[in-house]
Amino acid sequence: MVQRRYGPVQGAGVGVQELEGDKPIEPGALGWAGYAGILEKGDVGKLLVCPTKASFAKKCGGYLADSLLPDACFDFYSQAAGAGGLTLVRVTDGNEHPAEASLFCRKTTRTLMGTLKAKNGGRWGGKEAKYTADFASAGDLLETTLDTEVTTWDEDEWKGGWLELEGVANKRYPVLGNTAAGVVSVASDSKMKTDLDADPSKRYYLTLDNEGKQLSYEIRDGVELPASEFGLFIYVDGKLTIWWENLSIDPASSRYWENVVNNDGRNDEVEAVDLWTGAVNNDVRPANHYGVSSAVTATLLTAVIHQFDPAQVGDGNGTAALGTTTDIMVEQTITLTFSAPTAFTAVSSKFGSLGAAGTVGTAFTPNNKWTPPFTLTAGTSVWAAADVASLTYKPFVADKLIGGSLYPDKINAPREKYRIVDNTHKAITVSAGSVLTLSGAPADEFMVVAPLELSGGKDGIAGIVDSDFENQAWDVNSSPFNQLRGKNLGLVKLAAPGVTATVVQKAGVAYAEAKNHQYRYEIPSAKIDEVDVDTYINDTLGRSDFAVVSFPSYGYVNDPQATEPGRLKLVSLTGMVHGREARIANDWIGYHKAEAGVDAVLPSVLKLPTGEAILNEEYLNPKGINVVKKAKGRFVLWGDRTLWSDPAWKWKHQREQMSYYEQVLIENFDWIVFAINDPITEKPALASLKAYFLPEFTRRALRGKSIDDAAIIKLDSEINTDATRASGDLFAEINLALADTVERFIMKIGKQGVFESVG
Repeated sequence: MVQRRYGPVQGAGVGVQELEGDKPIEPGALGWAGYAGILEKGDVGKLLVCPTKASFAKKCGGYLADSLLPDACFDFYSQAAGAGGLTLVRVTDGNEHPAEASLFCRKTTRTLMGTLKAKNGGRWGGKEAKYTADFASAGDLLETTLDTEVTTWDEDEWKGGWLELEGVANKRYPVLGNTAAGVVSVASDSKMKTDLDADPSKRYYLTLDNEGKQLSYEIRDGVELPASEFGLFIYVDGKLTIWWENLSIDPASSRYWENVVNNDGRNDEVEAVDLWTGAVNNDVRPANHYGVSSAVTATLLTAVIHQFDPAQVGDGNGTAALGTTTDIMVEQTITLTFSAPTAFTAVSSKFGSLGAAGTVGTAFTPNNKWTPPFTLTAGTSVWAAADVASLTYKPFVADKLIGGSLYPDKINAPREKYRIVDNTHKAITVSAGSVLTLSGAPADEFMVVAPLELSGGKDGIAGIVDSDFENQAWDVNSSPFNQLRGKNLGLVKLAAPGVTATVVQKAGVAYAEAKNHQYRYEIPSAKIDEVDVDTYINDTLGRSDFAVVSFPSYGYVNDPQATEPGRLKLVSLTGMVHGREARIANDWIGYHKAEAGVDAVLPSVLKLPTGEAILNEEYLNPKGINVVKKAKGRFVLWGDRTLWSDPAWKWKHQREQMSYYEQVLIENFDWIVFAINDPITEKPALASLKAYFLPEFTRRALRGKSIDDAAIIKLDSEINTDATRASGDLFAEINLALADTVERFIMKIGKQGVFESVG
C-alpha cells in the first residue's frame, strides 16, 4: 500500500498527503490452456506463451510426424476463434542440437569471425549433414541394415536421410532410422546386400538434406553506414522473417551485432556468437561469400575456391592445386601432416582420414567422392617430418545462389551488383545483358549476397521417455508452468495431447491439483467399451476433482498435410475441446456456463473410433465421463462432470469457476502483504472483494436474490482477533453460491379431464 506525502515534515509550510486509492481486482484471462509435448522448435525449459496461431507458428513451428501436439494447437486456435491462448512446454530427450553456420570475414583468406545458430535445437533450423566411411566387414551389410559400428550418433540421427553404397551405382536407400550403436535401417523392400553382390567396396555415404525446411541468413552492407556496418536478414523456410539493417562488429557500439541480435525480443530464430579476438576493422564484417575471381567474362565469374597454408607448422613453402572438382564436393579443411619431405597423410575436418599416405608431386585422390583431389608441389623450402599444412576447400553450393546478388569488384566498385541466375560450385552466372568485365577482372575481390542455409540441427525426439514429461513439464517445484504465476491467466487447462502414458497423465493431474488448475485425461483410441473405459479411469489413472475427460478422446479429421483429398488422420480431440471451451468461456465472460450442449460443436471431426455406437450415458455420466456424440448431424461435447473424488465438486463448470476465482484473487492481493494489520486495512480489501463479485452476480455466475445472498464476504474483527493479527494473519471468509446447470429437463405431461361449458 503506497501513501505519498509532499511538503514539509518538520518545517513550516503547506503539505499534501494523497488519499489511498481503490484497489480493484483485475479479472483474469479466460480460455487459456497449457500443453506439454514434442514440438518442432522452441526454447527448452521455458514457458512458451502463444496467444495466437501466428505466435505459435513462430515460436513452436508446425506439424510433426512424431507428435500430435501441433495438431492439437492448431485445432485449439481454430475452435477458439480468438479466445484464450496457449502456454507450452517443449519436451525433448536432451539431445537436441541447434543448426548453425560459420561466418567468415570479408578477407581473401577465409577467416572465421563468428557463428550463427538457430535459437534452439531441432531440424527446423536445417538438418543437412553428411557422413562417409568404410564398414568393417562384409557381414556388417544385410539387405535392410548396415552396422557402421559408429557409437557417437544419437538414435535416429539419420532418419529421413539416404544411404548410398560405393559399389552400387545410381541407387539411394531411404533411411528409416539408426540405433545409438550405429546400426542403420533402410526401407523394408531394399536389397542392399544383393545389390552390392561381389563388389569389394565397403565405402558408404549417409546424407541428410534440408529439403526446403531450414533457416537461411543473408548478409548485406549496412543501410546507414555501408562501408563499415552490415545487415543481417533471416529467412525461415525461404520466407524473410526478421532482419537488422545496421549492425556493427565493434563491441563498444550500440549496434554491436551480438547484443542487438540476441537481445531482440522479436527474435525467435537465431543466436549470434562473436568469435573475433583481433583488431576491429571493416574487413572483419561477415559476408555470405567473399573471395577472389580467377576469370571473368561478360556474364560469368569463376572463383578461386581453395586456399592453402603451407606452413601451419614448419617453414615449408610449397603450393597446392586442385584436381577436377564437382558440384557434389563439399566445404572442408584438409590437414596435411608430413612424415617426410615428400610423404604426408590427409585428414578432412568433416570426413576424417582421406586414405593412404600421399606423395608430394603426385595427384592425391581422396577415398570419398565429397572431397576434392589435389596435388602438392614442393617449394624452395621443403617440408620436413612433423610439418603441417592445411588446404581449405570453399566451394559454392550449386544453384543455391540463384536470385542473389554478385558484387564482382567489391573494392573498386563497392555498390555495383548483378543478379545471379545460376551457379555451379565454382562459377556464377549473372543475368543476360550484364557486362561484368567493365567492373571486374581476374584477381578482383568479389562478394556474394544470397541466403545460405544452416545445417546440423537435431530434434532430440527419439530418446524421449515418460520421465522426461514428469521432469520437464509436471514437476511441481521446477516446471516451467510455474511461470504462469504473475501473468493473471486465471484457470489454465493442462494436457499432453496425444500422450496416453499412465505415468505422464498421473503426473499431469497431480501437478494440476497442486497448482489449482485442471488436467484433461486422454483415453487411448483403442478403448471403445464403456466398462473398459470406466475401469481404466478408476484403476489406472485415478480420480480427481481437478481431472476431466471426454470419451472418445480421439477422432478422425481431414489430414491437414494430405497431398490428395479424402485422407483422414486420427488426432487428439483435446485441442478442439479446449478451443471450444475457450470460446464459450469468453462468450459468457466466465466459466459459469457449462461448456457442453448442442452449441459446443467440434466441426472438424468426421468420425470417431467408436464408430456409430451410441454410448451408454446412463452408465458414463454419473461416473464423470463426459462424451462426444453426434447431435443434429454434428459432433458435440456432451457432459459437465469432473472425475470427482469429492462429490461436492462433481460439476465441471463449478470446479473451473472456483479455480478461476482463486487464481484471480491470489494474483490481485499482493498489495496487502506487509500492510498495517488493523481494521483500516480491512476496509479497502473488503471493498475490493465486493466490487469484484458484484459483476459476477450480475452476469449470473453467482446465484441468489441479491449480491449479499450470492457472495457472503466476512472480513472483520470477529475473525481477525488480536491473536491472529499478532501472528501476521489477516482472514477473509468468502462463501459463494455458484451457478448451477441444467443437466436434465423433466417435463410432466398428462391427459386432461372432460369439462363442459353451458354459456
